[in-house]
Amino acid sequence: MKNHLYFVITRRVTGFIPSLLIALLTPLSYIYAAILSFRNWLYDCRLFKSKRIPCTVISVGNIVSGGTGKTPVVIWIAKALREVGYRPAILLRGYHRQEKTPGTHVVSDCRGILASVETSGDEAMMIAREVPSVPVLIGKDRYEAGCHALRELKPDVLILDDGFQHRMLERDLDILTVDATQPFGTGKLLPAGTLREPVSALRRADMIMLTRVDTAESVAEVREDITKLVGEKPIVESRHEPTRLYRLGGCEDVDFAVLKGKNLLAVCGIGHPGAFAETLRRYKPETVELLPFPDHHHYSRADVVRIQNEAKGAGANYIITTRKDELKLAAFCMDESDASPRDYPPILVLAVELSITSGECLLTRRLQEC
Repeated sequence: MKNHLYFVITRRVTGFIPSLLIALLTPLSYIYAAILSFRNWLYDCRLFKSKRIPCTVISVGNIVSGGTGKTPVVIWIAKALREVGYRPAILLRGYHRQEKTPGTHVVSDCRGILASVETSGDEAMMIAREVPSVPVLIGKDRYEAGCHALRELKPDVLILDDGFQHRMLERDLDILTVDATQPFGTGKLLPAGTLREPVSALRRADMIMLTRVDTAESVAEVREDITKLVGEKPIVESRHEPTRLYRLGGCEDVDFAVLKGKNLLAVCGIGHPGAFAETLRRYKPETVELLPFPDHHHYSRADVVRIQNEAKGAGANYIITTRKDELKLAAFCMDESDASPRDYPPILVLAVELSITSGECLLTRRLQEC
């Protein structure tokens, strides 16, 4: 219930009830802002000291809660470093794991995946599958996780996924991802809005990564707004490029052309579900109905029944989901012991990866300079 309430009140919604909820939560946002400012002041004055790990640390984060596309950026950086001979490892907190055992856990170690989606979380599992040659670890204490990685796996670069607010750990490069379609979220701080920090926090970043520039109304205006805040800090532009379409639970690829003229039901539990639907519209389907769930949603059998009913009601030819949702849905939809009739359309998975459209050389140089 908590996740569903958060999902409802932090979207761009209109109406009396949502507006009333936001108004009631706004005083809490002021309190949150004051606490956050005091904490950052303590770090800036070095009254709170960040810990140093004896290797290069690169952080990828955001100031908007979910949906800026930071995980594809982490994957891109890991692949880029691996290609030029570095040995990176990726550290995540492991948000919304079903099995929340304490301490540091190795999700993958270059030889194989050592955890389940329940113990690792959906993002860690997705990263481990995308970059099998790069170790992935989860742990609430990123310093402890980094030290564990150095002892056991011997990386020379640590990449923090969602590390911008984790100031306990020193970093050599802070990359802040900004969704060009909604750069500052709802414009209000949590819990009344989606901002995790005031927009002035962009000044702490070393580099800005604009994502989804291909679907933004005016990238030039977004760049101008950011430059007013951060000055002449480097800004890199990127888009999320679909790379594969395949059947849930299998390796069978499907041609993107099959989507043209079809009715699609887009099902996802991600931070920016509208962007997923917009990506599917590139392939000129007849309709795209969006069925969003809260970010990191753990699907139940009741959810699957709901998806099936929505697909039937929409006359969908295909149900399309994301890599992040794939394994959690497959646990129900691919259960061979389920004797119920398969009266729903095929479920396809859309895989995407980051494509740098401007500033790739700049980003590569900064990565190698760290």
